[in-house]
Amino acid sequence: MQPMDQSLSLRSRIERIRALIVDVDGTMTDGGMWYLEGGGEAKRFDVRDGIGIILLRQAGIQVIMASGERLELLERRAKRLQVDAAFFGCRNKAEAIEPWLYRQGIGWSETACLGDEINDLPLARRCGLVLAVQDANPLFLRHAHHVLSTRGGQGAVREAALWLLEYQGRLPTALDAFLAEIGESPVEF
Repeated sequence: MQPMDQSLSLRSRIERIRALIVDVDGTMTDGGMWYLEGGGEAKRFDVRDGIGIILLRQAGIQVIMASGERLELLERRAKRLQVDAAFFGCRNKAEAIEPWLYRQGIGWSETACLGDEINDLPLARRCGLVLAVQDANPLFLRHAHHVLSTRGGQGAVREAALWLLEYQGRLPTALDAFLAEIGESPVEF
């Protein structure tokens, strides 16, 4: 797979996006892990990210969760968020996700990723748009087209979703669709 054309403007990269791949540890979480006395593990997710995922899906953008870890709690979170696809326990996220994107008819140039760490570099090298959390590894930051003001685990997915949809001009429509589902009238922008 060839790297993306670096001469593309940020606007043209954003306008193409049809899918967002979201890393879990350090992006949807703060990167910490609690080891419980009984042998279990726990992670803290920010519920604000759920609104961002809903808005992306309302706008027709596919949302994919990806993690190198395979934990039942990740499966539960993916199911609760109703993401379009989830890939857990993958050493190379890009290789694991590529067949799914192909089946959806989505190219890498139409795919954004939100990450934070060097294990997300295979995604950064392929995706048409690379977003980084504010506290991402400096090596990952070198590949980012946009760095969020939010740290991992602090609502970064929501910020990325609002930023992307605003830039695409699709935020009002996505927000109106969300509000209509819960029985509310549209919002004036």
